[in-house]
Amino acid sequence: MTEVQVRRVAGSTYVARGPTNHWVVMDTSKADGGHEGGSAPMELVLMALGGCTGIDVELMLRKMRIFVEDFRIEVSGEPAESPPRVYTTIEVAYHFWGRDLPRNKLERAVKLSHETYCSVANMLKQVVTMTTSVVVHDEIPPDLLG
Repeated sequence: MTEVQVRRVAGSTYVARGPTNHWVVMDTSKADGGHEGGSAPMELVLMALGGCTGIDVELMLRKMRIFVEDFRIEVSGEPAESPPRVYTTIEVAYHFWGRDLPRNKLERAVKLSHETYCSVANMLKQVVTMTTSVVVHDEIPPDLLG
């Protein structure tokens, strides 16, 4: 069993810590009693998905001996219009940078993560429609050159 502690700091600002002993700040807008000093809990759901699948994909590509210049994941969720504002759809876009990357292996790693290995994806896809896409870029992104 995994246990986490969640503590209110002030107003609607909270910190949480789990077994890895790292603190995470959660907050809301000033209008809702927060300090806008941390991520909203629903943002963290999308971040957790991106981190989980990203680690999976990176490990699989390493085992396949596929090395990318850069790898980024963009996760977007469409919330319901009324409470509870759960995500009704989630899109996960995988961006890979490198020369002569084998698209079929990149797509296989993404598929394995979403269908088998990523616990967050497998939990979320039981209640939300999730789509994935793979984008391969030949050029190194500008922010990596400097």
